[in-house]
Amino acid sequence: MRAELLQEQRLKLALTKELTQAIELLQYSAAELQSFLYEQSLDNPFLEIRDHRWKQSGRRLSEKDKQQWLENMSTRSETLSAHLMAQLPALSLAKQEERVVRYLIASLDEDGYLRIELEEIADQLAISREKAEKALEIVQSLEPAGVGARSLEECLYLQLQRLPERDEFAEQIIKHHFSLFAEKSWKTLAKQLGVDIASLQRVWDLIRTLEPRPGIHYTKEMPHFIIPDLIVERGPEGQWCIFFNDDVHPELVWNRTYEQQMTHYRDSQVHGFVKDKYRQFLWLAKSLEQRKRTLLNIMAVIVDKQLPCLEAGFAALKPLTMREVAEELGIHESTVSRAVKNKYVQTPFGTVELRRFFSSSVSSAYTEEDAASSVKVKMMIKQFIEAEDKKQPLSDQKLADLLQEQYGIAVSRRTVAKYREQLHIPSSAKRKQYG
Repeated sequence: MRAELLQEQRLKLALTKELTQAIELLQYSAAELQSFLYEQSLDNPFLEIRDHRWKQSGRRLSEKDKQQWLENMSTRSETLSAHLMAQLPALSLAKQEERVVRYLIASLDEDGYLRIELEEIADQLAISREKAEKALEIVQSLEPAGVGARSLEECLYLQLQRLPERDEFAEQIIKHHFSLFAEKSWKTLAKQLGVDIASLQRVWDLIRTLEPRPGIHYTKEMPHFIIPDLIVERGPEGQWCIFFNDDVHPELVWNRTYEQQMTHYRDSQVHGFVKDKYRQFLWLAKSLEQRKRTLLNIMAVIVDKQLPCLEAGFAALKPLTMREVAEELGIHESTVSRAVKNKYVQTPFGTVELRRFFSSSVSSAYTEEDAASSVKVKMMIKQFIEAEDKKQPLSDQKLADLLQEQYGIAVSRRTVAKYREQLHIPSSAKRKQYG
């Protein structure tokens, strides 16, 4: 063995702070990007943010544009707790009792259920179990019906008790035989109760009119605004045009006046500080331009590959993967994944998430261009099920056979079952109706 010096040349990519920042900028949504840039302006005194440039330029929105912008805004709805609290003054509760009721209301989850044990609540408030139960009964008497339930069966039972015409048979089913009824083991249940299956079907139809999540029509979050990064429109000559939504992206400006005031002082540290901040400004501006160019390039490929989808909606979506887009643009697949994350595009049929344009392919008996996307196959399965005979629902195997016979799409029974579950559609046994 001997020691010796060797010289070797290597090419290595160093993940610098600036490069990390550029990667983060790429995956920010428009709202997140605005927040990030304002944070940068606090750190860099020479950096100015000019927002709402469409107002400065005098641009006016057409009625169609206004409608599209309104589609992006979520409606402001009353919170469940506020709705319940507003009903308390009419009950004239004692001070101690109202304190417990308010605590229970604050403990409800977003669906309106009480997930905390009453014993735990009684211990926390230093009250008896009986007082906690009485307070819960008060909460369960409020609107909407079913609120304050501790399980699905209790939620449905509470709603059945509030119906204008009480159905004692339905209440008995939910209270004492919920598991067998929900699993649709109706033959066993009918034999136990000595009734026909048609009676159970009647109860099933009644239960389907109830709300399993009474708090779903209320919100615990503040409304938010979906800001599209891109706009796709059909031009006057029928061609598709892609625009980057500059209206909602702040403009970065370097404050020359402040720079001149600072550099007026003959101090090397001050000059070094200004140069460092200017370098940061240039890199940030370059990263934003790179982000814009990447999004436009990706959208251009999507428009080229998904023309039928833009013209007819997602029913005509073609198979397209992020790998295909990455290979066409000569970039890494992870770059495409980051770029489309939390990004939206405004199209003629609404504002949609960029990720929705990507879908895996399902093999077809015809040409490769006729290959159906998984989204399209799911829509076909949904249409078959909506048109089926409810007394003889289609099995997963029958759905696979229909896809092969009518559309030449070869999928296995397991694949159909997976797509059906993703659509939140129950199995044929649970979809079957009697009588």
